[in-house]
Amino acid sequence: MSTLEDLDDLEQEQREKKQDQNDGNGKKPEGDGDADMEDADKKDEEEEMLDEDILNSSTADIVTRRRMLENEMRIMKSEFQRLTHEQSTMREKVKDNQEKIENNRCAHSSRARRAHVRFAFESVR
Repeated sequence: MSTLEDLDDLEQEQREKKQDQNDGNGKKPEGDGDADMEDADKKDEEEEMLDEDILNSSTADIVTRRRMLENEMRIMKSEFQRLTHEQSTMREKVKDNQEKIENNRCAHSSRARRAHVRFAFESVR
């Protein structure tokens, strides 16, 4: 996250950029053009990452947006924790129910075997 100083620096750079554009003397800066192209490419990449609204907003607006995003993150983290806990609770319930089903199957099959053995024993008598 950007600090307030970074945001102030960004706002200052924007003001300087606007002043340079408003100079209107029509002269190109002297010096090697390669360095200017590298700087321009770097600034273009940074500007692509930033939304126009953010570039045109004041520092106070950006700070407010940051706080809102932080609040949303806290809410989402809380929701994620709640859902994770609910998921683990459901998994425990499923595991318990599977054990109950298995126990019922075993009990049912042993009753059936006992009945079958009893029937077979009575038929032998």
